[in-house]
Amino acid sequence: FCNLSFFRPKELVLDDLDRDKFVRVVPPEEIPQRKVMLGQRQLATFSRVWYLFDAKWQCPHLSGEKIARILRGEHKPIYYPGESTGDCVVAINTRHIALRNDAWRADALHVRREYAKTRYDIPLFKLHEIDPTKVLHLCVLSCIPTDNTRRFDMARLYTFPDDAVPVHLLKNVCDQIRGSRIIPKRLDDLTSNDIEKFPQMFKWPKELVLDDLDRDKFVRVVPPEEIPQRKVMLGQRAGRQNYWFHVATSRHEEVKIH
Repeated sequence: FCNLSFFRPKELVLDDLDRDKFVRVVPPEEIPQRKVMLGQRQLATFSRVWYLFDAKWQCPHLSGEKIARILRGEHKPIYYPGESTGDCVVAINTRHIALRNDAWRADALHVRREYAKTRYDIPLFKLHEIDPTKVLHLCVLSCIPTDNTRRFDMARLYTFPDDAVPVHLLKNVCDQIRGSRIIPKRLDDLTSNDIEKFPQMFKWPKELVLDDLDRDKFVRVVPPEEIPQRKVMLGQRAGRQNYWFHVATSRHEEVKIH
């Protein structure tokens, strides 16, 4: 029989009596205890938290996924499908949402009714003019599965076109949802110092620079009452050559706009 274990020197072997010189066992009464009790943490988990979301210049599709996750309560450890464990969300500035590319004109809301020849599409830009909160509401609704708690989850969503929120709702807000996009600065928000410090690639010649006083000689601002308005005729079908707006999809009907 061969013992492969090596032998330790005597100076490295500690007896039970000598171990107390080097190792000290901390008694339970000296262990620092947390101030937060388990009962308090449990109550905070089951409570409903109110979140504030600023939808200004945010994509409603990306924002809808974030809001739907909080409305359903998927961010909580007690989440279970079919149980109402979500929080409340207050969305403001829904009038200033931003869609990708040309989605305002290219995408449309398909409305199907149970009567013959009553299917029609309404473009998103027209829907946004009618109700500025409807686009974000529909994006959140599409991210929630169709179960028994869907309408109760959507009832905890409060959408406002501007930043005017009732006082009784703002008193409940205690957290904020971070947006999916970084809001850039507008040219109107830049100060004169920021414009001067901005590096210039080249300088335009003086004969090509138009001052504010001279610009009126070349450029005329059209007032809103002179802009021709186009009306959407819903529920009508005609030739494609008479269409200004056309949804090129198989499910959508065409919309005639004069």
